[in-house]
Amino acid sequence: MAPRPSPQTERVVNLFDHLAGAGSDGMTLAEVSRHLDVHKASCHSMLSELLRAGWLLRDPVRKSYHLGPALVRLGRAAAGRYPALVLARSAMAELSATTGAHCVAFAVSDDYSTVVDQVRSRHGGGHPMPIGTQFPHRPPYGASVVAWGAPDARQRWLAALPEGVRSRYRRALVAAEQRGYAVGLHILPDLRLQELALIVRSAEVRSTRLSQLAQALTDELLHTEQWFPINLDPERSYEVSHIDSPILEGSRIALMLSLVPSAEPTSGAAIARLGTQLSSTTRRLSAALAETPDLYS
Repeated sequence: MAPRPSPQTERVVNLFDHLAGAGSDGMTLAEVSRHLDVHKASCHSMLSELLRAGWLLRDPVRKSYHLGPALVRLGRAAAGRYPALVLARSAMAELSATTGAHCVAFAVSDDYSTVVDQVRSRHGGGHPMPIGTQFPHRPPYGASVVAWGAPDARQRWLAALPEGVRSRYRRALVAAEQRGYAVGLHILPDLRLQELALIVRSAEVRSTRLSQLAQALTDELLHTEQWFPINLDPERSYEVSHIDSPILEGSRIALMLSLVPSAEPTSGAAIARLGTQLSSTTRRLSAALAETPDLYS
């Protein structure tokens, strides 16, 4: 059963997301009321509580609300879980600026990847992925992760594939690890529909029709040979979904960086240049992480 929505919580999340992008301007009570579509009296009560907690500050002259100092402490506590992200943030901005692609950072667990940060470019492709978005490692998804994962995790992932495609995926994983980056391509006519199907499956929606659709779409993707290619022809054009490379902490993936370039067809040679630039950055960050493992201890 899906959890019930919480309008009050959604308003607070919406407020902080908006304030994070508002810069030094902040928001007045009237602006908050209009943005959240809530009466001023209700907004005032909410803002007063957030002020008391130190999550907001109020400018005494402009009467505008801004992010408060208590969030710095919370942010440092959260960042302590992702020390690689502290090192990666400026590199992500540089990658996005020089490549024209979105740069997304994923934290990786055994079962899923979670978006923990992103730097967006007006030239990149796809749609924004909210922080906290999770993607289960269900074949064929998670291929980039298992390419650098533990041998037993790779074997479990491969074992979940249909036998007819298992050998090809095994070669593709080895090829990605050897060159330092993995490439995912747009192949099927509506990849977003398949991503929706995956989300439906991961949420365990109890609908026979949706389950059948999800299985059919996933099976079609599994048997599309060029979705996760072994090699790319330098002279041929491809529509790239994402290019991934890990920041490693020893043999463990500390963070996965992903470039999401323009949806325009791109030559195999250009994709290789993007992948090489990305993997050069992740190797440098891996070395830096090894030298500064306790940034928040």
